[in-house]
Amino acid sequence: MSRLWPSSLLGRNLLLLVLLVVASDISTFTIFFAFIQLPRIDEAAALFASQTNQVARLLSVLPPEIRYSELVATNGGKQAPPADTDTLTHSFSAHRFLQTLTQHLPPGTRVSLDGGKDSRQIWIQLRINDQLEWIMLPVPAEINHQLPWSVIAQLFTIAAFPALGAWLIQRYTVVRLQRLARAATTVTHGGWPEPVPVDGPVEFITVASTFNQMVASLAEMDATRTEMLAGISHDIRTPLTKLRMAIAAPEAFEAPSASAEHFIAEIDVIVEQFIDFARSRDSEPVVPGDLNALVDQLAADYVGLGYIFQTSLAPLPVVKFRPVGMQRVLMNLMHNAVIHGRIGLAVRTWTEPGYVVLSVEDEGPGVPEAQLPLLKQPFRRIPSPGRAGGTGLGLAIAERIIRWHGGKLDLSLRAEGGLAATLRLPLK
Repeated sequence: MSRLWPSSLLGRNLLLLVLLVVASDISTFTIFFAFIQLPRIDEAAALFASQTNQVARLLSVLPPEIRYSELVATNGGKQAPPADTDTLTHSFSAHRFLQTLTQHLPPGTRVSLDGGKDSRQIWIQLRINDQLEWIMLPVPAEINHQLPWSVIAQLFTIAAFPALGAWLIQRYTVVRLQRLARAATTVTHGGWPEPVPVDGPVEFITVASTFNQMVASLAEMDATRTEMLAGISHDIRTPLTKLRMAIAAPEAFEAPSASAEHFIAEIDVIVEQFIDFARSRDSEPVVPGDLNALVDQLAADYVGLGYIFQTSLAPLPVVKFRPVGMQRVLMNLMHNAVIHGRIGLAVRTWTEPGYVVLSVEDEGPGVPEAQLPLLKQPFRRIPSPGRAGGTGLGLAIAERIIRWHGGKLDLSLRAEGGLAATLRLPLK
């Protein structure tokens, strides 16, 4: 059975539609013969039997000489049917007619159809005045009708159209599936295909759009991985070289052990930043929390480190967020302000329609306005005199976590000078 069933979707749909059409035709003909044709044949046989009995009664009242002349004229000069009549060549309609006719005639009446299914005569042996006489009568149209070639051609045409329709429909589908398969093969071989055209019915549009988004995400992940490998190699090399020097030539350092610990801590910070950036969507559950309380806690921690953030916190409704993830966001924004802004550090909160808003601000040198859209991209470092450039991942990590919360992060230059990083969380 598996060998008969096509392996392609087109072949399966073609075969299925052809089978459905054949089954529909068989059902139609069955209903036609059972409820229309057979009752017509039975009715015609009953009427024919009634007429035959009437002819027998009319012939019985005629004188023998006249009766003989009438039979000869009616039978076309013949006295009996041909001896080579083969009832097996008759059609189903003819067999049904003869069977029903015999039932309506007197018992023992012989009936013969002359010349096979294409014949136009039916012979009936009647008992007239105790004599058996054959009479030839025309065959009724109900059993003499043949299926015209036009009807046969029409049936084949009806069966062909579903197959043609299936081929056209499946060809449209197969072309798009093959296009997706080629694009997927390109991805498998390490390349990035052109976006698949988004057209056709809504189902194809959905599949094509989803596929394009998947490829774009994979390409972004691959580019990020490449950037991360290059960034790790670049950023770790400097403290790692200094660490080797501290171990190989401790006399070159005033405090070799403290210097080595400092270099290790620097490497640890760099690696942690890359891990945070590479981490997929955080599995930490979203819980209701107080964003102002989290700001107060972090501001107090920075006071212990020698940095004072002025806070202006408006009453906020309870908002749902991931506590550890949101803490990472605020730490990155505040650390960015400490490193690059240095002065005028502040955190403000307020509400807007549908959002809770938090802004981390500074009065530092800021950046050229044209560079603002680039700051949230991974590995974009802000030059700062006297400070290390860092990994360039702080703002990228913050924006990614904010997006996971359904919010957004905006960067803007302040009129007073410096930079403002403003995040908006939706009230759900």
